[in-house]
Amino acid sequence: MRILVSGGSGMVGRELIATLTHDGHQVVQLVRRRPNPNARNTEIEWDPEHGAFDSATLGRIDAAIHLGGVPIFGSRWSSDRKLQIRESRVRSTRLLAQALASMSAQPNVLIVASAVGYYGDRGEEPLTEDSPPGDGFLAETAVRWETAPDSAREAGIRVVHARFGLILSRQGGLLSKLRLPFQTALGGKLGNGRQWWSWISLVDVVNGLSYILGKEEISGPVNFTAPTPVRNEEFTRLMAKTLSRPAWFNVPAPVVKLVFGQMGDEMMLYSQRAFPEILRASGFEWRYDDLGDILRQELITSRSDRWGNASGR
Repeated sequence: MRILVSGGSGMVGRELIATLTHDGHQVVQLVRRRPNPNARNTEIEWDPEHGAFDSATLGRIDAAIHLGGVPIFGSRWSSDRKLQIRESRVRSTRLLAQALASMSAQPNVLIVASAVGYYGDRGEEPLTEDSPPGDGFLAETAVRWETAPDSAREAGIRVVHARFGLILSRQGGLLSKLRLPFQTALGGKLGNGRQWWSWISLVDVVNGLSYILGKEEISGPVNFTAPTPVRNEEFTRLMAKTLSRPAWFNVPAPVVKLVFGQMGDEMMLYSQRAFPEILRASGFEWRYDDLGDILRQELITSRSDRWGNASGR
């Protein structure tokens, strides 16, 4: 297939493009700079912030995967930062969907990244794709994010919302933030540690996205999580065990909120016990469904040993 990918410079995008290319697909990247003249028509410029994108430059596209957006995890959420997080997702998704819908030969599928933050703070409640949205900034953002590609849906394009859990990889995200504190014996549970964390390996994110490309029966929201969510206290215990370090430096909830603000509250203390019912029912097979296994792979094993055959393809 000829597949359009946005957000190709991010953690997920880099591995996805490598995998799609290895599998024989042609990848065309949307970039926010002038295309490399040596890219041989595999880069197309766009400017979602100003609504600039000419769909006539795309040519034939069989599928599109939209991963773009200002990073959520990291700095505190000021009012300006929250606006950037929300608008970078909503505007770019709407622009891409409208461009694809206007094409004379439309792609078969548009996969748009979303997040389990859609569910808000839900305590012990088991969450599936049918669960309603919750409250909070991420939930409100995800709701708007998932309505942004309505024009593509109305044009008959199959639209999938990939609700990512905590993506575990040495390349970035949560593990890159937690590794140093744990290695220096400053790791510990956050708050009371009872909150559920829904996680997934980067390997399974990439395999799952590739898998869904060929699954015509799958549309709408899809939880991209391992089938085995864990509590933060269990995550902490396994991190400490993997790195052979103690984990005694527990951080009370008020301290998390003081240091990280709303970002820490929603990203670290909210409880989301999400299950991937759509992927499981369709027959997808996870390469990593045991948290201890993926922590050992990402924190200890060399990178070349992490990627095997794409489970679920």
